[in-house]
Formats: sequence, C-alpha cells, structure tokens
Amino acid sequence: MKGKDQIISYSIESLRAVHSEVKDFDFFRFEYFAKDIDHLREPHRHHFYTFILITGGSGSHEIDFERYELKPNRLFLIAPDQVHAWNDLNRVEGFVVLFNDSFIALAKGRKLMSAWPLFRTNLPSYKDLSNEEQNGWVEELELMEKEIDNPDAFSRDSLFYSIGKLLIRTSRLYQNQTLIKDENKDFLFSFQELIEKHFNELRAPKEYAALLNITPNHLNSLSKKKSGKTAGELIRQRVLLEAKRLLAHTDLSVAEIAYKLNFEDNSYFGRYFKKYTGLTPETFRNSQVN
Repeated sequence: MKGKDQIISYSIESLRAVHSEVKDFDFFRFEYFAKDIDHLREPHRHHFYTFILITGGSGSHEIDFERYELKPNRLFLIAPDQVHAWNDLNRVEGFVVLFNDSFIALAKGRKLMSAWPLFRTNLPSYKDLSNEEQNGWVEELELMEKEIDNPDAFSRDSLFYSIGKLLIRTSRLYQNQTLIKDENKDFLFSFQELIEKHFNELRAPKEYAALLNITPNHLNSLSKKKSGKTAGELIRQRVLLEAKRLLAHTDLSVAEIAYKLNFEDNSYFGRYFKKYTGLTPETFRNSQVN
C-alpha cells in the first residue's frame, strides 16, 4: 500500500472491526479470531497487551522482524507498540486474550502492567509450555469463556482475577530468566520504561541517569550487569528498532523518518543507521520488500 505515513494501529475494539464500543478487554477462540483477520496480515501495532496460546495447527507470524512458528503448547506475549503481522495459518486452534492497563487497574491497589516483569523487550516473545502447564492455562481460559458466555454482575471481576492468575503463571514461567531473578530487576525495567517514553528526544545516557537519580557511570555499570549491554547500546537499540519499523512499514522518505526521529538532518541519520546496522536506510528498506 503506497502513501502510508504511519504504521497501522489498533485498539481492542477496532482490531476485528466487530464492536464499536470502547473496550479494555476481549477474548477469542483462535478459530473464531482467524475468520476475519486479512487486514492483520499487514504489519500493525496494538495499543494493548496480548496473550496467544496455540493448542493446535501450524503457521507463523512476525513480531518486529522476527518470524515465529505457531505450534501447540506455545504461548506468545505481544506488548503494546510491537509491530506484528500474521502470515500463514493452518487450522490453528487456541485462545487470544487482549487487555490493557485500564482493565488491570480494576481493583484498588493492584499493580499496573508496568509492575509485572512481563512484556519486556529483553525477554523472549514466547514460551513453550509443558503439557501440564498448558492444561492449567486451558482450564483457566475455559473458565473465562464461560463467564463471557453467561455474564452476570460478577463476571467482570471474575475475568479480572483470571487475568491476574495468567499473569502470575507467566511470571513464574519467566522466573528462571536472569533478569527476573535478579534482586535489582526493577532497575532495568525502570530504565527501559524511560527509554520507551523518551527515546525520541533523549539519546545520551547521562540524561537517563539524571531521571533515575544516579550517576552516568553507575547507570552504565548497572545496565551492563543486568542486560549485558551498555546504557548507550540499549538506547540505540530502541532508536534503531523504530527506524527499521518506519523504513519497512511506511512510505515515509528517509528524510521524513530522520525528522520524525529527531535527527538533526538526513545525512546524520544515514550515517548513524549504517554505523550500527551495517546498511544504509535505503538498503535496509529494499531488503524488506517481499
């Protein structure tokens, strides 16, 4: 499609264009979800969190330039603003759960999603479940389905607590990740949240160190220890990801992308991109053409 100046974005209610009312939660059997998703084969962003549990069938989809196989016992986590596209779907079965912070904030004093050690760029986008773990997921998801099919005054709260259980289950799946086990895990999460919020205008580690109330050297040391990358590398990683998204999924010129990403000029953006990717922006864009 020519003339795109931004990546298509969907809210929960607009994802399948079935319901018009504002939503903070939705739930589908994958078989039903897949009936009307031709528009989702084009790269797009979500403004919500997504759990996708595959229980049968095969196929693939892409999340930020990585292609992932769809197969039984595989659980996917897709975070807001990740660029996603469905490819081939061969009798895929499973469940799709969509929710946002408004839904998670149902109960007073509960954590928002930012407090859960999930949906982070430093963590894998999927986990393969044991049969026992998948059975636990399916049991909870089927309970949610019953609440949706037979709603009453308590159904919304019941769904909320089911989502909480799924978040706990997923956190436990990731608990063996170094970044989750580490006693100072909150530092990396806080730093990455700041990068996500400010990468378009703040590029220097010292600017983030000031926001975190630590010295630049301490920021760099902690970043290297927790992620294996320097603070500058994490910032550049996020800038380059956005540049790649815009080059691959919009028709903006390289100069327009440079301006959108707050580079002082097109030439500097080109040098920056090539220095850290080994490709010019034009070469990268051409490599993404199917």
